[in-house]
Amino acid sequence: MLSSPAPVLEWDVIDQTNHSCSIDVKLAVTSDSEISKMSLVPRTEDVTLNLTTSPIECDEHWVRDEVIHWMWRETPKEIGFTLTMTWAENETEQSAPLLDVAWEQIADGERTSWTLGTINLPDQPVFDMNNPDQQEATGLRQAAVLDEHRTQVKLTIDQIEDGSFVKWTEYIPEGCVCEVENAAGASLRNSANSQVFLWFQTNSKTKMLSPSYVLTCPHGSSDLHFDGELEVAFGTRTKTSHIAETVWVGEDLTLNETMRLNQPPDDQSVANSIKPIEPTVAAAQPNANVAFAVQLMANHRDLSQDEASALLAYDGQLHTYRHEGWHKHLTDEVSSYSEARNLRSHVWETTIAKDAFVTASLEGERITVQEALLVSNQTWIP
Repeated sequence: MLSSPAPVLEWDVIDQTNHSCSIDVKLAVTSDSEISKMSLVPRTEDVTLNLTTSPIECDEHWVRDEVIHWMWRETPKEIGFTLTMTWAENETEQSAPLLDVAWEQIADGERTSWTLGTINLPDQPVFDMNNPDQQEATGLRQAAVLDEHRTQVKLTIDQIEDGSFVKWTEYIPEGCVCEVENAAGASLRNSANSQVFLWFQTNSKTKMLSPSYVLTCPHGSSDLHFDGELEVAFGTRTKTSHIAETVWVGEDLTLNETMRLNQPPDDQSVANSIKPIEPTVAAAQPNANVAFAVQLMANHRDLSQDEASALLAYDGQLHTYRHEGWHKHLTDEVSSYSEARNLRSHVWETTIAKDAFVTASLEGERITVQEALLVSNQTWIP
């Protein structure tokens, strides 16, 4: 196992009926790579197979032609998720092959792919994991004013089932800065307007989670409006709660450990829904979101498009993007790598930009060309 460049796959059936199957899937990754991609590929054309999974932390996620893909820029060491497959009743035979788990990676510039294993329909059903008496997790937000511009916020998730996936997304008020004080064991993700806390598999010791953060706002702490979303997934079910209510306390939250923290928000501020788990990103054709362009020049001078075109001797349209003090001059975007490569060759031959290169973006965000090729299933051309 330790000498193999391919991940090691294990899976166990945790629930089965005559038209559905829930499987606990685990991958152990033993090698490093620049980019990794995992795909779930339906095996048979005779069976209409519907696939859903519990959330998986990744950099990109998409569904194309009934194949589900995840991609990572940094190699994950372990991947664990619950896979649910449904089909028409009595449409499959016992032990029928249903699904291939495929892995693809780029390491040291070399692209390699493997089929890690095939998931077959088990011969006998196993126990039903759904527990109608299971307590549902609740979420509570508390806030305390520290000074004119700083507010301390404590989040509490209670009644957590052992083995659950938990995600709390806090939407940060515009203009404010969030600094996490206590992650409570969570993995952290953030963007310009949100702070995300992730727990991938809770255990019996974590019946309550209590992360906290400090919010610094230039417009003051007296008129803040909070909003957030709590998602708790267990097995094949997920509960999503909109957390809008904030309980204000009159002193530092660190002094309030004796308070009751397991009170759920009132019904007016929490909208709960229980539904089958869907992929974390809606199904989409990735080619529509990936774009390529050619960067001709980057400098610190603020040039107009006409000035940049004249300086480069380029007669096409240029677009200028400003990033961290740089002014980057790019061509029009094209949808395929082959078009961008041909455009780069044209730029090399007809302009002074002999070091021009192909760039890529996904939904307007700059990514590497290798990532774009994996996302859009295109082929690199030397």
